[in-house]
Order: sequence, then C-alpha cells, then structure tokens
Amino acid sequence: MKRRGIVSALLLLILGLGACTTFDVKTDHDPTADFTTFRTFTFVGLAEAEKGGIYDNSLTHKRIESAVARELTGKGLQQVDLNQRPDLLVYYWFSTKEKQQIQSSGPTAGAYGGRYGYGWRAGYGGTVTTYEYTEGTLTLDLVEPTNKELVWRATIVGTLQDTPRDNIEIGNKAIAKAFQNYPPKRN
Repeated sequence: MKRRGIVSALLLLILGLGACTTFDVKTDHDPTADFTTFRTFTFVGLAEAEKGGIYDNSLTHKRIESAVARELTGKGLQQVDLNQRPDLLVYYWFSTKEKQQIQSSGPTAGAYGGRYGYGWRAGYGGTVTTYEYTEGTLTLDLVEPTNKELVWRATIVGTLQDTPRDNIEIGNKAIAKAFQNYPPKRN
C-alpha cells in the first residue's frame, strides 16, 4: 500500500514539474504581407491594458524588449527610434492569472485473492490533489505603421515560477520559439 502511494506521489510530482516549465506558443501572420520589406523596428511599448502589478514593472518591460530585440536583430532587422520611421512597430501585452489544476488518481480497481476466493473489485479510494499556480500570457504584435495593420502575432502562455531567474529563462526560450519561423514564408 505504501509503495502505491509513493509511486502516485512521484508520478504527480513528475507531472507537476513538467507543467512548471512548459509554455504554449502560437503565431499567426498576414499571408499577403511581404516580410522582406521589413528591415527596421521599434517598440511602441505596452499597449493599453489594465494598469498595476506586472504592468508597472519596468524590469519586466526591459526583459521582454531585450528578448524580442535579440530575436529580431538576429533575423537581420535593426532597432531604430520612432522618429526614424521604422518598418514595424512592436506592441506587447503581458497578463497573469491565478489558476488551479485538479488531479485525481481515480477509483481503485484490482484483483484479490486468498482464503475466500479470487476475483475483481473496484473501490472509491482515489485521491484528489489541487495545485495552485500563476499562468502568464504574453502577446507580441508586429504592426506595419503606415496602414496600422497587424502583420504578425505571437501568443505565449505558460506557468510562471517562483523566482525571476526561472521566469526570465522560460520567457527567453518562449520568445525564441515564437520567432523560430520568422519571417514566415510567403504563400
């Protein structure tokens, strides 16, 4: 009985640790946009969003902008000032949400045997564990400034960690993954 409990606890721990470092990245783009014409970019900053908390954290802004700039300059674009008429405007939003995950080991079932015979039985002895975590969402938009048209968007959703260092590492990996196939191939 103790062995089953230990195995269940280890399984939940492994699943929990795996969930802690995962993130989901989705990108979309305007298939008619000619990405070869985009050579410069600038950050317009945080788009209008709910103020307070993470939004007012200038360290978070610097980290997001640094990671995005690293990816775009790695793709051959140059960061310029707004007054230099960039080819792309970079907007971003960041939000957090407190969430819960409920995991159940479910009902028990198994064979029994011994003195009074053999057979199968089912029980209702499963365990339920609740995990509380913070989910972060980062949306990155690349906008063509002349027509104010969105040409590319990335949405990144992931579980935030307890330390800034871990969140920075996860954020850098997620932003790199978002730009992995940038610029998108033209249809």
